[in-house]
Amino acid sequence: AVTSALCSLVYAPPLVAMATPAILGMGNPLLDISAVVTQETFDKYGLQPGNAILAEEKHTPLYAELAAKPDVKYIAGGATQNSIRVAQWMLQEPGMTAYMGCIGDDDFGKKLQDACKEDGVQALYMIDKST
Repeated sequence: AVTSALCSLVYAPPLVAMATPAILGMGNPLLDISAVVTQETFDKYGLQPGNAILAEEKHTPLYAELAAKPDVKYIAGGATQNSIRVAQWMLQEPGMTAYMGCIGDDDFGKKLQDACKEDGVQALYMIDKST
């Protein structure tokens, strides 16, 4: 369990005034990393195209390999966050949706915040300083 001593709620207000959110989602945020790779990468990590897996220790080097790709994309993911992003896209007015969840205090957490901002979602993440 994460204690309040390890986490803090961080919200950086937008530079421009945003609407009051009409929809709020709360869940487990994931950061999807997307890049074009060769079959060699799939074979190296025992992966299948179009398949989803839970990452294991052997997959750890893959993150750095993907991050180094020129076409890498970081996408806010997870079931609830995906639903909020779709609702935001449908509403077509930045800030009409908001999302709450917990992320790590690292570069991937920052990328997740940036991805939500780009999508127009007001992200209010609790930051876990222990990760």
